[in-house]
Amino acid sequence: MSSTLSGDASLTLPATLTIKTILSVQELILDFLNKNPAIVLDIDEAAQVDLSFVQLVTAARKQAEARAGRVLLARPASGDLYDVLERGGFLDGMTPGAAHFWLHQEKN
Repeated sequence: MSSTLSGDASLTLPATLTIKTILSVQELILDFLNKNPAIVLDIDEAAQVDLSFVQLVTAARKQAEARAGRVLLARPASGDLYDVLERGGFLDGMTPGAAHFWLHQEKN
């Protein structure tokens, strides 16, 4: 279940979200976030993802929250993104807020 609202702006991300492209992805996200207080990241299930992207999204969420904005995912983490979260231990002992963000699970 998604918590997107009609005012949330959608940003479709490139298919490669790894350390090789992270600076350009960071610029893309920050520029979009500066123009839109609430953004929805659209990540293709087949996208290549590594830990640098998870770190970038975490930082973007904190920056948005500090400005009374928010960052959401268009759909629950899947594919490489889910695998990175699993390998990185992010799914172990996940807080309700993190589960809601990454997996679209209801908060308890």
